Amino acid sequence: SRQLQEKAVRTRTAAFNCLRQLASSLPGCLGEHASSLVPGVVRALKDASANPLRIEALAFLQLALSTHPPAVFQPHAATLVPTVLSLVEDRYYKITAEALRVSAELARVLRPSPPDPPTFDFAALVAPLFTCVSARLVAQDQDQEVKERAIECVGAVVCRLGDLHAEALPALLPVLLERMRNEMTRIAAVKTFALLAAAKVDAQLASPLAGTGGSVLQAVVGELANFLRKSDKPLRQAALSALDTIVTCHAAALAPADYDGVLEQMPPLLSDADLHVAHLALGVARSLVLQAADATVPKLAPAIVPRTLSLLQSPLLQGYALKSAFDFLAALVAHGAKPLDFSSLTKRILALADSDGTAASRHSLGVLSQAIAACATEAKAPLRASTVDAFVKQLSAPSESPHKRVLALICLGEIGAKNDLSAHKGLLPAVMAAFDVNEEEYKAAASYALGHVAAGNLSFYLPHLLKEVEAGKHEYLMLSALNELAKSGGASLAAVVPQLLPTLFTFAERDEEGVRNVVAECIGRLAAAAPGPVLPELESRLSHASPNVRSVVVHALRFTLTEEARRAVPPSTLHKFLGALGDEDLKVRRGALLTLNCIAHSRPATLRDPISGGELLPLLYGETAKRPELVHQVDLGPFKHFVDDGLELRKAAFECMDTLLSKPVVRERLELSPFVARLAEGLADDADIKMRCHAMLVALSALPAGQPVLTGALDTLLEPLRKTLIAQLKDNAVPQQVERHDDLVRSAMRAVRALERLPEAETVPKLGELVRNTLKAGRLADKYAAVCAEEEAKPADGE
Repeated sequence: SRQLQEKAVRTRTAAFNCLRQLASSLPGCLGEHASSLVPGVVRALKDASANPLRIEALAFLQLALSTHPPAVFQPHAATLVPTVLSLVEDRYYKITAEALRVSAELARVLRPSPPDPPTFDFAALVAPLFTCVSARLVAQDQDQEVKERAIECVGAVVCRLGDLHAEALPALLPVLLERMRNEMTRIAAVKTFALLAAAKVDAQLASPLAGTGGSVLQAVVGELANFLRKSDKPLRQAALSALDTIVTCHAAALAPADYDGVLEQMPPLLSDADLHVAHLALGVARSLVLQAADATVPKLAPAIVPRTLSLLQSPLLQGYALKSAFDFLAALVAHGAKPLDFSSLTKRILALADSDGTAASRHSLGVLSQAIAACATEAKAPLRASTVDAFVKQLSAPSESPHKRVLALICLGEIGAKNDLSAHKGLLPAVMAAFDVNEEEYKAAASYALGHVAAGNLSFYLPHLLKEVEAGKHEYLMLSALNELAKSGGASLAAVVPQLLPTLFTFAERDEEGVRNVVAECIGRLAAAAPGPVLPELESRLSHASPNVRSVVVHALRFTLTEEARRAVPPSTLHKFLGALGDEDLKVRRGALLTLNCIAHSRPATLRDPISGGELLPLLYGETAKRPELVHQVDLGPFKHFVDDGLELRKAAFECMDTLLSKPVVRERLELSPFVARLAEGLADDADIKMRCHAMLVALSALPAGQPVLTGALDTLLEPLRKTLIAQLKDNAVPQQVERHDDLVRSAMRAVRALERLPEAETVPKLGELVRNTLKAGRLADKYAAVCAEEEAKPADGE
């Protein structure tokens, strides 16, 4: 704050920049100092001789207001509001735009939780705030950024203070509507109307609109419906989000004719060409069913429902769009009106399984079964029970085709994961009988069904499942069922951990890698659900005598870190698991490398101390070296083949290095000289490792800290790169080998091009010689020219 009182403009500007970085890095840290900072801020804002200073002060103030509790700045509102509003009227557009952003935050400070009563007296500030931002909204001749900030600011002010100055709203809303009809400002206006629709104060959207015979809200919905046919993707997304909010919050204020325009434009949006738009459109359709079913459900059947069912067959359908499709179908079932009731919809969904006369793919079967489960969960209990019985009957019907019985099993699993099916006495015997069928796909579906059904009632099904696991008849399939249970069991798994762990650790000693992998995944998911009891058990087995057990334990943590509960694993536990990098067994070390890579992806900050301490990187770098003792010869009759048992280990180690380099929070702790030395070794290794090292060289060349290190190591890097570039395949090479070799050469060229662009690259004669004699002359010249052109075009694409 002392620096803000200095006379030098540059000093004060730098002080605001520093404060802004501080507020961004540590939200709320300036709360105790607000009273000493505000005078310096106000002084800077009033300094008309230094526009850069005022812009920096406004940027800091906006960030400070947004990252601190409103109570911190409420005592200073009487000082800040008039000062900021005076800058809203400034002639310099950048200052006006920043002042409008600050004004929007000030509205939140004045009234953080509308419509709750004010916590302090700010009544005198409301009218000037409305007057100032309204003047900017209606002004015509101003910069585009100012227009957009004015629209956003008006929305924020009305949402917070609209009921305290209601007389201003009838004049503001038509102006906002005009801005929505203007191509330059319509996206900002659409988002503002969505904000007003969700406001907790009365924004008077249902008030009459002069000359239309309808309300402002109805005119907005009409415009939004028209936007759905536009090719502007951001506009369509904003329009769909706004429609969803309006339908959810103001359905009673709309007429059936308003919905017709929306429904007419929606079917083309339900396509896998743009899954995000499809997700938003399905969200609107669901809201229409929930809020205005009588007016909309009869009109959904001709086009929207068929397009939704067609979307379910797309191999691209996933994520939010998939969930939105399920939610929409579930809403239709909950409403229950024919012809979109439960029975009709499930019949149509099941018909999709072989709509083209061929069996559906496993992905398609999974999607359709989840759709059936979503509908069954919302259906009335008798309808759900009859559906389950029908699927059970299909399992024992020899006339049914195999893929229909597979679908029946998967449907039972999906329904059982969400509902307790223990009352269906024939279910368990029918599922268990499927394990004796001589079809691998059928048995895998049975394992999936058993695990998911057990998750719906652990106390009923788990004892039977554990008994089958211990019986050993279908060992791998039963363990897979336990794994499926762990995937879908949720919080209820914590209660059954004592029953599951002993059995799982028994199988951890098996020699079969497939069994160990399933056990590791299952334990990892249990650790995510119940870290308290499971993690100590894992830690205690890090020193187990069996390398198989140690391998399972290390792999298990990797699956824990992929779950949402990964934050529950303390850093101290992560560090103990990383000690397995020094294990004597290959598969344990490889598991530790995969786990390290997972930690670097999901929780990179926890690796800063191990890297700084110097105990982690030597172990990692040690795994990148090629070890002759791990290479052995296999006699294949007339041929001899060399097998490198350490190759997968080295691939995992270089992948970890790549991940560490990509994380800024870890990269700043890396000593780059030994890092680059390992890359030099990797450039002479297997083709996959070479290409990863090429990519890391390119990434390092873009880092200021990496450039001098690379320049100093060019002599060691260039020779392996040259050997890769001049290598030629034998005449009898197959097309796949030719394509693979071409990819490798292009990758090496990109690396050389990145090195060539280093600031001091011209001081290294070997690099110039390689480029002139090998890449710009002879058979590689055209390829290198094409690579250079691609690299030159990349910045333009980014712009």
